[in-house]
Amino acid sequence: MKQYLISMILPLILLVGCSQDRLVSPESRGGPLSSLNPAGFDAELAAAQIMAVTDWAYDPEAEIPDRMGDGGAKCVHFILDWSREVLIGNIAHYEFLVQVGPGEFDRIKLHRVVKERRPLWPIKTQHALMLQHGDAVGFVKFLYGHAAPSAPDDHAAAIFLAQNDIDVWGLDQNWVLVPEETADFGFMQHWGMDNQLGNLHAALSLARLTRLATGNGFRKMHLLGYSSGGVTGYAYLNAEAVLPYGHRHVKGFVCADIPFKFSPEDDAHRQFICEDVAVMRDLLDAGEYGYFTGFELIGSLAANDPDGDSPIVPGWTNRQLALVYGGATYMMWPFNSWWHYFGAFTDAETGMPTDFRFTDFAGVTDFMRLGCPWEAMRFLYDYEVIMCDEEDVPWDDNLALVDMPILYLEPAGGIGSTGRYTLGLFGSADVEILTISLLPPDQISEDFGHIDIWTAPQADYLVWQPLLEWIVSHPGRYASEGDDLAIINVE
Repeated sequence: MKQYLISMILPLILLVGCSQDRLVSPESRGGPLSSLNPAGFDAELAAAQIMAVTDWAYDPEAEIPDRMGDGGAKCVHFILDWSREVLIGNIAHYEFLVQVGPGEFDRIKLHRVVKERRPLWPIKTQHALMLQHGDAVGFVKFLYGHAAPSAPDDHAAAIFLAQNDIDVWGLDQNWVLVPEETADFGFMQHWGMDNQLGNLHAALSLARLTRLATGNGFRKMHLLGYSSGGVTGYAYLNAEAVLPYGHRHVKGFVCADIPFKFSPEDDAHRQFICEDVAVMRDLLDAGEYGYFTGFELIGSLAANDPDGDSPIVPGWTNRQLALVYGGATYMMWPFNSWWHYFGAFTDAETGMPTDFRFTDFAGVTDFMRLGCPWEAMRFLYDYEVIMCDEEDVPWDDNLALVDMPILYLEPAGGIGSTGRYTLGLFGSADVEILTISLLPPDQISEDFGHIDIWTAPQADYLVWQPLLEWIVSHPGRYASEGDDLAIINVE
């Protein structure tokens, strides 16, 4: 049964022996990572609490920080809730609700998908990956098959990687967890890129510290950023680039289908982004801080009443809206002139999608219904400001200093080659592009799409297997030499 959970709920209380000054991390006192660490969050104490609630075994050889000892574990403050679920075979999924700030909604959800030797005994492995989701759908996208009724339970990137001895981590940003019934979004006012980076930094810190405590060493992790999560990832690399190598968390980056900057040839699309920046600036000035994604709504209407009249686009059916929104996304949001969420068959006369090509219709609506209701308007604004590239922002100042292996996942029918220009802005010599194209160039508007990389039946061998091979082939520190750009084509 897909939703079987073993859940252990921890109250938000301070037990005897916890003093308020222990809630301030050394990093937030001005250490080298102070600009990234959420104010008041203490990763060492939070990691100790994870070890305590899960009863994961400390490795006797691990040299853990003193503050992760018994004293830290007594403070039940950062870990509000946790659960363990067996996904398939010996693959377990852990979830931790983590308080990262003082507000009611200042919390993230940390995920771990890992192979176990026996229950509550994750394997030891040198290979670890942090997954950062994009807009509208949180970490659950990486567990697609397990969450989608129409797909096989094991058809999920996180499960595939875990089965192959990758220690898979991820997070839900705080806006993913905001309840649908929320009406007042004042708490979201400042949830922009810096909020996003702080949450990601907290997740990376917790993952590395718990891996250290359980005998995996304090190895740096690979980071995968998908869609707008790729923008977050690029901004995170930019922030870490000025730190000494020993103070960084990330050793390699996978960007999945997003640009950070547009090439001069794509200036018309950049200008469209700039126009939207102006619209969002007006909304923010008017006090609109929460953005309704509509993803789940479109999917539910198409799944439950496909032939009914769309309440969103008059004159269309719910099925037609899902087809255009999913299969001809460029009509609504032109990152380029062909990009789409899912590859589709198109009517030659009307140019309108008639059915989905790789992920079937039920699979598409299953995915859409995994969407969260709200996203932070400030984050949408900030990442579009970066792409518009007309304002001086701090998130792109150090790109030339980034020197680590980078892999770009390029579904041809997604944002695809539009994202290549960004790769030339970094100091990395080890840059690879994995292009997934199943149709001729003149059918690019129907080719493998932006979300197909997580949902299509072919995704395991077209995308996840090459990703696995890249992770395994990049185990440690990288020193640059040369400037070749390697391109891997999958057809």
